[in-house]
Amino acid sequence: PALLAITGQAFAEQSARQLLDNMSTALQSLNYDGTFVYLHDGKLESMRIVHQASEQGGQERLMSLTGSPREVLRDNKAVTCIMADSKSVTVGQSRPRPPFPVVPDDLDRLSRYYHLQLQGEDRMAGHLTQVVAITPKDGFRYGYRFWIDSSNYMLLKSDLTNADGVAIEQVMFTRLDVSDRLSAVALQPSLTGDGYNWTRQGDDDSRNAATAGGSPRWAVKRLPIGFQMTDFQRKRMRRGGASAEHMVFSDGLASLSVYIEKMKSQADTFLGLSTMGAMNAFGAVVDGYQVTVVGEVPPATVQMVAASVQRGAADK
Repeated sequence: PALLAITGQAFAEQSARQLLDNMSTALQSLNYDGTFVYLHDGKLESMRIVHQASEQGGQERLMSLTGSPREVLRDNKAVTCIMADSKSVTVGQSRPRPPFPVVPDDLDRLSRYYHLQLQGEDRMAGHLTQVVAITPKDGFRYGYRFWIDSSNYMLLKSDLTNADGVAIEQVMFTRLDVSDRLSAVALQPSLTGDGYNWTRQGDDDSRNAATAGGSPRWAVKRLPIGFQMTDFQRKRMRRGGASAEHMVFSDGLASLSVYIEKMKSQADTFLGLSTMGAMNAFGAVVDGYQVTVVGEVPPATVQMVAASVQRGAADK
């Protein structure tokens, strides 16, 4: 019986992996037009997404259906954010946080820090789905539940879950049309941006000019197992401010950012924990520098990382 149980668990994990692989492919390779609701921080938003696949990376249009009108357009060349409330348009390469989680290709590495589990069938938006759970093996990261269409493997619902399995954030399709071809009109913005203030990232703006490469002058001594640095930049966070260090760490699924900036005054100090939905931030002061750790990880994680930040040996 024990051998059968182990064999069953291995089969269930392999099935979960295959479904996750298929889901990642479907999100990129299918043409779809859908409406989904996004529940976060006690607020419910409704959004529409149109995705046209292509070998060049495809096109995508994301627009709000509640609150102030805003749209995000993406293709293989640029990301354009149009915001009606601030009458602004930003064009650049940096993509806002996507509505759906991005599951890494390396599921072997992911399975070192998470359990991948098949949790049976359910119906979602009128479709039969397979439910897959990604459950962390420690308390330093959140988990996920995915409802994956049994026929085309499209993700129809996702939950971000805490240690008790309770959903902190939810994304759920209420309507989804998958087709061979979408109309060109569906990918065109309804907000023209006429009369708006346009900003192109990469323009000569000393406030935001970032320098990649090099080595951080600061060290993070404690990270959850599996977290590795994936990005490092130096940039000015505010006008007239000193250059700040920005380090990004990830385990392939969860990520967090560490910002370190020379303090100008005590009035600007951020200390302790701040929470907004699944996003947690923790501030500390080290040797006259403001240290801020922020990420979609539990409070204990940002607090542990912030407490471990030290000046590098060369700067002591």
